[in-house]
Amino acid sequence: MKNLKILLIGQPNVGKSSLFNVLVGPKVVVSNYPGTTVEVAQTEKIFGNTKIMFEDTPGIYSISDRSEEEKVTERALFEEEADGAIIIADANSLERSLYMVLQILEAEIPTIIALNFVEEAEKRGIKIDCEKLEKLLNIPVVPINLLTKKWVNKLVDAILKTCPERSRRIKEVARRDFKIEYDDHIERAISKISTQANGRLPKRFVALRVLEEDEDFYKYLKNEKVIGDAKENLKEHPKVAEDICITRYGTASFIAEKVTQIIPLGKEKKLGAKIDRILLHKTWGPLTTSLFLLAIFGILLYLGNLIQGVLMSLTESLLFSLGVAEHSIITIILVQGLTGLAIGVSIALPYVFLFYLLFGLLEDIGLLSRFIVNAERFLKKIGLPGKSFIPLALGLGCTVPATRATRVLSSKKEQFHTASLLAFVPCSSRIAIIMGIVGFYEGIQLAFSVFATLLVAGLIWAFGIKKFIHIKSEPLLLELPPYRRPLIKNVLAKSWIRMKDFVYIVIPLLALGGIAYGILKILGLTNIIVEPLSPIAIWLGLPAVTLIPLVFGFLQKDLTGAMLISVLGSKISLALTPIQIYTFGIAATIGIPCIIALGMLIKEFGFKKAIGLTITSIIYGLLFAGLLWRIISFF
Repeated sequence: MKNLKILLIGQPNVGKSSLFNVLVGPKVVVSNYPGTTVEVAQTEKIFGNTKIMFEDTPGIYSISDRSEEEKVTERALFEEEADGAIIIADANSLERSLYMVLQILEAEIPTIIALNFVEEAEKRGIKIDCEKLEKLLNIPVVPINLLTKKWVNKLVDAILKTCPERSRRIKEVARRDFKIEYDDHIERAISKISTQANGRLPKRFVALRVLEEDEDFYKYLKNEKVIGDAKENLKEHPKVAEDICITRYGTASFIAEKVTQIIPLGKEKKLGAKIDRILLHKTWGPLTTSLFLLAIFGILLYLGNLIQGVLMSLTESLLFSLGVAEHSIITIILVQGLTGLAIGVSIALPYVFLFYLLFGLLEDIGLLSRFIVNAERFLKKIGLPGKSFIPLALGLGCTVPATRATRVLSSKKEQFHTASLLAFVPCSSRIAIIMGIVGFYEGIQLAFSVFATLLVAGLIWAFGIKKFIHIKSEPLLLELPPYRRPLIKNVLAKSWIRMKDFVYIVIPLLALGGIAYGILKILGLTNIIVEPLSPIAIWLGLPAVTLIPLVFGFLQKDLTGAMLISVLGSKISLALTPIQIYTFGIAATIGIPCIIALGMLIKEFGFKKAIGLTITSIIYGLLFAGLLWRIISFF
């Protein structure tokens, strides 16, 4: 059986990860904005007598060494010995994709272009001549439709024909690929550096990368002095790296023009353009975005409450039937474990899954990018760069990947400033506390009050930090994808992948948390936790026993709701007043959410900064909650 390793490469929003899912099944998150796919995903599939290892690389705009995503893709292409590459190109903007195609062809890697959004481009008056593009580049060009899976079989056939195993690759095949001719002076420099190139990569390609100042390729030279010698004869090109890029872009533009036919459209305005006039308007855009988000959280609360109500009823019936056997210590402990599991799932699961479902729909429709643009206008006012919205938006799902996503920002100062604000962005687990405890027991108004309080607390924090940390504002460069019909299978697959951690990690922890509380209760050790922290309970105006859920919640935030019901019973509204439920919601949601998030902070910013930020944010949250309790109680 033949074994092939094929890389999927493309810009953000071109459908690269969607093609990965169509080829091998839902194995990777599909997203519509840069920075999501940070790591390479791998999956094998057998086609006839050939086993193909597909790698889904991060979304990039070119092969360079500037960003983390580009470094990952460069390593996958040139250090891991791929047998071929599929470049997913957007028919709406072919020129931008062709630049990367030309770079990979220079590396003499067997290449196939999968041209996506062909029908969409034709509706916009853009028609690509695939046969002509094939002849110009001398590589297969296959139009694809990932919604209908049209032409995907043709793409697989092209892989099997075009990409021989690396050990059997015939050099003559690569020599037939399209070749860019540079200025005579640059060509002489390429020839000179090529004489000192060694290793398995094409000498011409190594020379080009060296001239483009990619230091990762210096290791392929026998003697690095040749770089200086070659550049001495390039007085006409003081910025040779830029001149190489200009030539390549010019070639890509020339090819795109040759194969693109513009079809005149009628004068009628498109629906997408009309929507953008509202969503991207300076005044109406932010207002519409706010209304959208309020509607989404309203839907989340309403549907989540319905599902939670059904699950809680089933949970109470189950626990009541088990209550008759609460005589032995082992039985009590097991019942407590089952209580933690059942209640935790009832509270968290509806909101976690629904949130990821709605978030995925926003991504695939194309609305999320518009929301980012509107949020960027607001972020500037609190001293944050526009790109910080990417990790902040991810924080609505989980703080851990959001902290890692701060890498998209250009400086450590920006990264740390943004990471500190994640203490006020409710992740899916904290949303479950707000919706499943505050909203379920005291209604939608109190739940929205908690969200509003988080916003106010975050703004006070942000403006306070702005006084000490001055960050230079940079423009947000963000591609706005066209509005598209979401692929429901992809949305469901994405939702499942994002909540896998909840199923495989959190659910067992819910059971273990219940068991741990059962053991503490039997041994009479709950006071060991409660008594030293009783001043905090007094400050918050809460019963001392409610500190147990707050402590367990830092181990894993999804434990908070389950443990609260374990210590107070399912009739929380009888044990706590509305003000106390509100205060508990604030205390449980402001701050670095859990120990896993703390671990990611340590990894990104070091032990001292991470611990300092965590302690400061928790103290700030407790002070804020206690102060609010006093103010509300007074009035």
